[in-house]
Amino acid sequence: MPKSKSKRRHKRHQKPKRLEGLKRKLAQGPFRGQKTVIAPSGQVRMSDVLADFVEPYRQSADTEEAYRKLLTLAVMAWNTALLPEKAQHAMVDRVLDEGLPTAPPELKTGLKEIVHRLMARKKVYFSENKRTIIDFELTDTGRGYHLAVASTLEETSP
Repeated sequence: MPKSKSKRRHKRHQKPKRLEGLKRKLAQGPFRGQKTVIAPSGQVRMSDVLADFVEPYRQSADTEEAYRKLLTLAVMAWNTALLPEKAQHAMVDRVLDEGLPTAPPELKTGLKEIVHRLMARKKVYFSENKRTIIDFELTDTGRGYHLAVASTLEETSP
């Protein structure tokens, strides 16, 4: 059964509202003053890409907090996989050491394993995508989660 006109219009107006929170967050952070483009035409939606990227691990993230943590690890793995190979292991170590200074070594080892598996997944299934993920926002809609992702744009050839 097709959606009514008012439901379609309501859904169209919801999308910009959901993305406004992420846009405000970016404007207050280190990217303030930078031009922000929401859903640029001709570009793949990075929210869809990130959701596909974490899909094999999604079932293990059964709460909003767990899903947010999975996405955080996924963003770290994604961006680290874009670095030269020599710098990748050092970056993972540095981020986990700085982000979790008091975490037990077993926890850090487990997280490193997950990050390295995600990095391998990025290289195998998403190697053509060179966009850096800047930030994300996860919102509980009551019927699931809405994921908004801020990223760099795809570089275009001259």
